[in-house]
Amino acid sequence: MKIGITTNMTWFGAPITDTAKAAEDLGYESLWMGEHIIIPVDVKNPFLYGVQLPPTYKHMPNPFIWLTAAAVVTSRLKFGMDVCLVPQRNPLILAKEVACLDRISNGRLMFGVGAGWIEEEAGIMGYAFEKRWARTVDCVRALKTLWTEETPSYNGEHVSFPPVYCYPKPVQQPHPPVLMGAGNPNTKAIGAVLKRTADIADGWVPSFFSPAQMAQHLKTLKALCVERGRDFSRMQISLIVPAVTLGVSNEAVPWMRGMDTSSRDAADLIAQYEEAGVHRLLVGFSDLMPDTAVKVLEQAAKSLKLH
Repeated sequence: MKIGITTNMTWFGAPITDTAKAAEDLGYESLWMGEHIIIPVDVKNPFLYGVQLPPTYKHMPNPFIWLTAAAVVTSRLKFGMDVCLVPQRNPLILAKEVACLDRISNGRLMFGVGAGWIEEEAGIMGYAFEKRWARTVDCVRALKTLWTEETPSYNGEHVSFPPVYCYPKPVQQPHPPVLMGAGNPNTKAIGAVLKRTADIADGWVPSFFSPAQMAQHLKTLKALCVERGRDFSRMQISLIVPAVTLGVSNEAVPWMRGMDTSSRDAADLIAQYEEAGVHRLLVGFSDLMPDTAVKVLEQAAKSLKLH
C-alpha cells in the first residue's frame, strides 16, 4: 500500500519546501493539495454535509506554484491534486501548467480533478453552477487532446478551439494520470461519480469510505469499465483517510461530522483497504503550521512504520 499525505495548504502555513522534504525523508510516497482560486465573501449556503466552510479555505495558494517549489527540492516524492477545480480554468492555459509541472517534477504528477461545491464561486468564475460537471468533462477531454496531439483542436459544448500548438507535452505518456476527485459516504450521486470516472478518468480519489464501502464501489466501477471497454486493472485507486481514523493523530475533525471517526489499528485498517482494492491511502491532516508540521509528520510516519 502506498501512503501519501494530504492537507489544506495555506500561504502562511508550514513552508511547502520544508513539508515536501520532510515527507520524502520520512518515507511518504506522495503529497497532495487542493485549491480554491477565490472564496466569495457572501455564500448563501456555506455548509457542506452540515459542516461550515473552513475559514482557511480562503487562504489556499496556487497549487501549481506551490507544487513546483516542492518538486525542485525533492527527487522521489510524487505530487497530487485533490482537487484542481477544472471548470474554473481555461483549458488552454491549464494544459500548459500541468505539462510544465510534470516536466519540472520529471513525471511525478497525479492530476486530480473536481468541479467544486460553492455555487457563488461558479458564477464569479464565469459559468453556471448546474453546468459544472458537464464543463469539467468537456475540459478534461480537451486537455487530453492538447497533451497528445501535435496540432490539437476541440469542439465541445463548453470548450472549443481551432488547431493550435500546445507545448511542452507532459513527460508522462500519454499524459499524467487524470483522477476523479469526488465521492464520500454522504454523496448522494455516487453512481454519477463512478460513471464519470469510468468515462474520462485514469483513477479515483474519494474520501472517508470504509473498506466495505470501497469494495462495493470498486465492484461497480469495474463493471462500468468493462461496459466501456476500459481496463479496470489500470485504474489508480486512492482514498483520503483522516489521520485520526488511522490512529496517528488525536485532533478533532469537524468536517467529518456524522461520520465514524473512531481510531482503528492502522496496520489492520490498511490491510482491509488493500484487500478492498485501494492502491494508495492519503493520510488527511489538519492544516500544518510552521512550528509543528515536521513533528506531526514524524509521529505519523513512526506510527505507520514507514521507515
